[in-house]
Amino acid sequence: MAKTDKISQIISLMFTTRRLMHEKISEKTGSFSPLQFIALKYIKEKKPLMKELADFLSVTPPSATSLIDTLTRSGLIKRQSDPNDRRIVRIAITKKGEEHINKGIEESSRQMRKSLKKLSGKEQDELINILKKIIQ
Repeated sequence: MAKTDKISQIISLMFTTRRLMHEKISEKTGSFSPLQFIALKYIKEKKPLMKELADFLSVTPPSATSLIDTLTRSGLIKRQSDPNDRRIVRIAITKKGEEHINKGIEESSRQMRKSLKKLSGKEQDELINILKKIIQ
């Protein structure tokens, strides 16, 4: 198999794996889009500014605003004024948002454990090493 064919196959398998995992998680947690899930997780950890969130998600600020508006209407996040500078607005997760993200993380972990049981211990170790190399 040519190198470009292998790369195409790897890319296709990675996207398919991500899609299947998301479908299984969505069945259990509701209608999170992958972008919403990633955004909520980031907001929980960082309490970012809108621009920081847009940069993290690699989307335009208007796209980030649209996403934030949807999550705000759902009661999952809230906008908070900075006490030192009212012009600065941070995005924070609500209790409802924390419950949703925790449920999503639990289900994600459960699905990953279930999927990874199909691999031997050695194969799991190899996968860990491969993913670490890709990340570096």
